[in-house]
Amino acid sequence: MQNQWQTLLNNLSPALTAQLQSPKYSPETEYLSCLTGFETLNITGPDRLTFLQGQMTCDFTTIESKLLLGANCNLKGRASATFYAIDNAANETTQLILPTGQAAYLKKLLDKYALFSKAELSAENTDQVVIGLIGERSLAITGISSLESNQSMDIAQGNVSRVNNTNLFLCVISTTLAQQWFDVISADSSAYENLVITHHNTWNQQQIVSGISHVTTHSQDLFIPQELNYDLIEGISFTKGCYIGQEIIARLHYRGSYKQRACRFQCKTDVEPKPGTPIYGENSEQPCGQVIQSAAANEGIELLAVIKVKMLESETFHLEQKDGPILHGLTLPYAITNKEK
Repeated sequence: MQNQWQTLLNNLSPALTAQLQSPKYSPETEYLSCLTGFETLNITGPDRLTFLQGQMTCDFTTIESKLLLGANCNLKGRASATFYAIDNAANETTQLILPTGQAAYLKKLLDKYALFSKAELSAENTDQVVIGLIGERSLAITGISSLESNQSMDIAQGNVSRVNNTNLFLCVISTTLAQQWFDVISADSSAYENLVITHHNTWNQQQIVSGISHVTTHSQDLFIPQELNYDLIEGISFTKGCYIGQEIIARLHYRGSYKQRACRFQCKTDVEPKPGTPIYGENSEQPCGQVIQSAAANEGIELLAVIKVKMLESETFHLEQKDGPILHGLTLPYAITNKEK
């Protein structure tokens, strides 16, 4: 999708290009975020949902008119890839929306299993881009008045979905429609004066606020889905059938305790840490956690990190080394349950 984005961004008006440079977020503003950090993997054919049902943590029997969050795991139950999923029954096509660099990787993992199904996988997508809308009023540009939590709706040249019960709307649309949206915003600045064009960082930061993270090329096979809190945000079904890694994931769930959970932090630094960067407790010589995902914020950065549960209430945390920048804890929109016993 990078070539499509390059063409679209090169065609932006000077005013919209200037907007794109600002990473600042304001809750009073609506945003159209150019999600250059996402790409799609298409699965087509009559057996696509049955095939995916046996590979992923989420329940593909419920995907009709719905956005799913899920993971593909290795035999040890660790997430090799994470994704959003939408389905177009009329075209017999399911799309997985993943961080850039993950589509070809996941296709390679799944191809050997797809040989036995009437399902084909393609990581090539030459006529679509992924856009994120942030804020309730931003949805107006799609022609849709409202969406329920995780509701997904097809439009003339794509699909629009609400991410959980947040103010984030994920759009997979044609490059033609994306250009039309940019043209409309440029031509009718009064109607869309509160809709700001921004880059992927704004979306990432708001996903972190919402407690949603993704595995990237830097964090493949590092985290069990429950360590990403996927069981708390509808990313795991414990009632569906078997899939790779399911035995370990289910055992942790029914045992009712987890050693690590994803937590949200703010840090006054200008450098975004890579996934896997160690987190240290003030009184610990060894790392007690790892960064999952980070994004520039109004003050420094915000991040989600997997932290040992037993240390959450008694430690001050530092980034990268024991005397590194202090991490200040921030709230999540959901309660972290099933703490270590």
